[in-house]
Amino acid sequence: MKNFEFHIPTKIIFSRGGISRLGSILRPFEDNILIVTDKIVSSKSPAVEAARENLKDRTVAVFDDVEENPSIDTITRGKKTAVSNKADIIVGIGGGSCMDAAKGIAVLATNPGEIGVYMAGKSLENKPLPNICIPTTSGTGSEVTPYAVFTDREKKSKGAIGFEEIFPRVALVDPELTYTMPENVIVSTGMDVLTHAVEAYLSTESFKMNDMLALHAIEIVRDNLPVARDGDKGAMDAMAYASTLGGIAIAHASTILLHIMAYPLTVYHNIPHGKANAILLPEFLNFMREKSTVIEKVVRLDSMFEKVGGIQAFVNSLGISTSLSEYGVDPGEFANFAGKTIIRGDIKITPATITKESIVDIYQKAL
Repeated sequence: MKNFEFHIPTKIIFSRGGISRLGSILRPFEDNILIVTDKIVSSKSPAVEAARENLKDRTVAVFDDVEENPSIDTITRGKKTAVSNKADIIVGIGGGSCMDAAKGIAVLATNPGEIGVYMAGKSLENKPLPNICIPTTSGTGSEVTPYAVFTDREKKSKGAIGFEEIFPRVALVDPELTYTMPENVIVSTGMDVLTHAVEAYLSTESFKMNDMLALHAIEIVRDNLPVARDGDKGAMDAMAYASTLGGIAIAHASTILLHIMAYPLTVYHNIPHGKANAILLPEFLNFMREKSTVIEKVVRLDSMFEKVGGIQAFVNSLGISTSLSEYGVDPGEFANFAGKTIIRGDIKITPATITKESIVDIYQKAL
């Protein structure tokens, strides 16, 4: 039996209508609260208004300038809002971008510099502000991870921070808050759940307990995402649950090659993160089937999708083309993409020998 450590310091509250409990959840904390969100959530989702309603007796400020794939500059501006409002706690409401931004702002509110220096490996000098995360999509699982991903617009790259201190104190998973997602967002975020679980399962860092969570999440996505995209509330509840499971799985085993190969597709072609993962998923698994040291795990994944015609058919059935050329991606870009991928630490926990040439080959076969 492989040795392992399993640690989730986040309290998970999974409850339809759970947003109504926010006031009592925040009771142990101080009264100055900064809600971090985006313009769409703040204007179209019931989440922020419901949060305000349940925090009438507190001092609440809102930073709603988070964009998809939040930039270093955005986190710096969020820090200024947190400091000027003397925030005691950060509440991230929205998709992964909002929750990641909340974590980044929590770090900068008590630590010097910009978030880029922490992405480059700088250690924390001070304890970040506590954060609570409330997802309005079923995708990133950021509500239960110690990670946050940001985009460096100047370098055209994505990077992450990872500190145990930014695990959310509470993950308030209220599936009702996901019901307003449009179909394309349901599908894209749902594929992020699937690839989180697949990659965590294959990661060399995983172990039997973690494998169990990852496989359960995969089964839920397989059986519920096609129904959830049509707005079925029971299926959307299941996807919210799967997202949290996938988050726990990557908190312990991380993502591997697939995720970091998808980053350039988002940065250079504005392909939504989950969709970018889905596009590359079939060819990534073909590579793993041929080259990985965990062939038995790949075979198990194949068997799980036999009843829906295989992984490729499943992705295509959700309206996602797996041909990069259909998204305007040119093969002349592959060397640059591979160069940005090969330097990342996720390579080391991918169960195969990875070279720039093998990365280019995967992109090429997905063309």
